[in-house]
Amino acid sequence: MNLLYDLSATQPSPESKFHGGGVYGEVVFFKLLEYLDKFNLICYYNAEAYLNPKILSAIKEYDIKLYDLNRKNIEEILKEEKIDRIYSAMLNLNQNIPLGKTEVYTTVHGLRTLEMPFDKIMLSYATSLKEKIKFLLFMTLAKKIYLKKLKIINGRLVADKRINVITISNHSLASIKSFYPETQSKEIPVFASPTFYQLENHRQLEKINIDECAKNNFPKYNIQEGMFFLITSAARWTKNALRAIWAFDSLFSDRIALDFKVVITGVTNKKIFTRKIKHPEHFVFLGYVDRDFLEALTAKQYAFIYPSLNEGFGYPPIESFKYGIPVAASGTSSIPEVCGNAAIYFDPYSVSEIKNRIVQLLDKNIYDEYSKRAEKQFKIVSEKQKENLQKLAE
Repeated sequence: MNLLYDLSATQPSPESKFHGGGVYGEVVFFKLLEYLDKFNLICYYNAEAYLNPKILSAIKEYDIKLYDLNRKNIEEILKEEKIDRIYSAMLNLNQNIPLGKTEVYTTVHGLRTLEMPFDKIMLSYATSLKEKIKFLLFMTLAKKIYLKKLKIINGRLVADKRINVITISNHSLASIKSFYPETQSKEIPVFASPTFYQLENHRQLEKINIDECAKNNFPKYNIQEGMFFLITSAARWTKNALRAIWAFDSLFSDRIALDFKVVITGVTNKKIFTRKIKHPEHFVFLGYVDRDFLEALTAKQYAFIYPSLNEGFGYPPIESFKYGIPVAASGTSSIPEVCGNAAIYFDPYSVSEIKNRIVQLLDKNIYDEYSKRAEKQFKIVSEKQKENLQKLAE
């Protein structure tokens, strides 16, 4: 069998350089390398965008054909390689994939745009008057038109009988069935999103010296092990970092947690977060950090705060659980399904409730209890992820 694999799905999205769907696509790619005696693997990508160097190295090592979409379109690749099946971790129908001519498989990570297309916090992320006006129009006059358009766009993917859909959580499956009743009879398997940890050779792929990375980077930002909270993916309003920052700033005004700092990653416009806070000295705003540094931050943090408004699965809490790090998280969408009783939950729209949960994590007894739960939940989820990754690859 000739399998065409979409590596463009692992590359930066318009919203962020690194994203959950991209990581998912990378992990599945490396898993499929274990099966190269059973099929022929051909890949395509965008040569003008970032691609994980470890993927490029594997492409070279295993002598896998790699096509650049800027030079050859998918239909041409299909004909040239006599492709039997296409897989994409995030199928982009704008690439003009000829549905019906070959088997198409994709993973749908969720329907965030339909579940929560708007929130007033969007306005705080607007970087210009023009963008603010656009958000206001989406939330008022153009709301019905916009939602109708979104439903049609998503429906092209999840409801088309020519596309074999996989999803990543029971929440996402229910969302598909709810928004598109015509999919009730469509078989959509649920496979938990895997990470590199579920791969047999994950240690070779990661090659991270956490202690060395922390030693080289932490002094630059005046942060110390166990003395900072972590918030990630701040550039996207749906991740809701701003409300969590307001909660921390309020605590600092109340002279609570003054020994701690808050490290925020993925910041593309610092002004969004600094214009209303009173204690900037307690915050460390970072852009997109490399994976080794992010792993060091995850391993050495005091606690992880996950205020996301919507997730199809949600990797970051599991990454923190791996190190026995307590997590305070939104009690929405797939997050309780993935985190179980190992996270302490809050209403992500309530700054006061986020603040309350942070205070709870400062209590040693509560902290220690959730640290134990974190370790247990990581084992449960990791075993499921590994088993599901095997089924997905097969």
